Amino acid sequence: MTALAVLCSTAARAQERTPSAPFDPTELPQTPTPSVLQLLPTAPPVRLPAVSPTPTVTVEVTASETISAHVVLPAVRQVRTPPGAVIVALLGVDTRPQTGGANTDVIFLAAVYPDLPAVSLVSIPRDTLVYIPQRGLAKVNTAFARGWNTFRQTMRHNFGVNVDYYVAVNFFGFVRAVNAVGGVEVVATCPLYQVFPADPYYMPPNANQPYTVTAPYTNTFTGEVWEVGQAVPTLTISLSQPGVYRLDGLQALAFVRARQGVPGGDLDRTRRAQQLLRALYRKVTADPVALLTRLPNLIVQLGANVKTNLSAEQMLALAQPASKLDEAAIRSAYLDEVGLTSRNLPQIGAVLEVANREAVPRFMERAFSVSANQQALLIPVEVWNGTRRAEFGVVAAARLRELGFHVTSVQEAGQVYSRTVIYDFTASSKGGVLPQLQRALGVRQENIVREPRPNGPRYRIIAGEDFEPCYWRAKQRESAQKPTPTPTPQP
Repeated sequence: MTALAVLCSTAARAQERTPSAPFDPTELPQTPTPSVLQLLPTAPPVRLPAVSPTPTVTVEVTASETISAHVVLPAVRQVRTPPGAVIVALLGVDTRPQTGGANTDVIFLAAVYPDLPAVSLVSIPRDTLVYIPQRGLAKVNTAFARGWNTFRQTMRHNFGVNVDYYVAVNFFGFVRAVNAVGGVEVVATCPLYQVFPADPYYMPPNANQPYTVTAPYTNTFTGEVWEVGQAVPTLTISLSQPGVYRLDGLQALAFVRARQGVPGGDLDRTRRAQQLLRALYRKVTADPVALLTRLPNLIVQLGANVKTNLSAEQMLALAQPASKLDEAAIRSAYLDEVGLTSRNLPQIGAVLEVANREAVPRFMERAFSVSANQQALLIPVEVWNGTRRAEFGVVAAARLRELGFHVTSVQEAGQVYSRTVIYDFTASSKGGVLPQLQRALGVRQENIVREPRPNGPRYRIIAGEDFEPCYWRAKQRESAQKPTPTPTPQP
């Protein structure tokens, strides 16, 4: 959050001096900007006014049914947001120079607690099926393109969340921002290999010749002219195994957007987007002095490529407490924790459907919980790498930080462990965060060692050879280990 707050505050200043902005779709009407945030002394954040309930048709949907786009999914109950929370939508927008548009490839809902300070992030996959009020069924990534008010209503109707503000960054601004800070070091949890056009905005004019330039094209980022008949210039991102990788702007964008040929699909992409956001946060906060030297260039690069309804004053008010955040105070959650089902719908395409909409508000309340954030943040954990792979300790530590744990150190175990082990140094025999650690790392009860100690870290994690940092691979392993039910004999 610090990274985006800093980037957007600089962009806000630049916008005051920018006579025109290429990232300004006319289909995005702006609501009047409140003068101050809740964290400033005068006024609470704007809340979405009550919307008259739309007549709904409650439908029980099965995987084999065909859903009409005119079906109205019932609204979920409103989420009880903790006091002091400011809800900000962080959006990555696919606005192309040639075709325009404002579909959102990345959607985060961030609950920001300036007084703690702390941030809770929830990722919503772009293909999630939602009901857009007065519009019909659609993918959630189309809601913002219909306007800010429509986006707010969509968030409230389908997720129960009243969103106060938004920050939207287009591809161009994202790439230039990453390059302006000197690139980022991302902690990748899954292998990834992608070959992509050197200009991410490039769309082949001839679908039958996607890898050959069939019409003159000028690279948006470099100004290089691609001549007719030449091969489309490409770049590559190659992450052979989980670990730490340095990415430039275009590689970072490919890392976030990659979906074709990636087994985890849209769900894996939501995790990579949060990993990249954390990498940007670490880079911005690691060396404030170096950042100051880059600010003039950063302002120029971002000015016209960021849109928000936060004023410069509000963004600075958010940035000040955010600069004090430990990374563990940024907790991550993912919508697929409520269960998502893949399906294909006429006129809409491939979507991810929430199987139990009633579970969504409960999930959001847990994800936004201040007590959960504070509980984990106060618990020191040390991580040992007991695998043959050099950076798996760093990867395990990154997963724990996503959950809000304070990782005090990462070191080599000195030997190889076949199984991941949790050393419990607390005096408690039950409760606490031990079950959360077990779920996060896939540790069985027999691999927990209890050694109460009065001082030092409360837990030690030794990542073993069975530690699987890649989410979609862990899911495959889990499914493979589930016993197949024995069919009931038929008379």
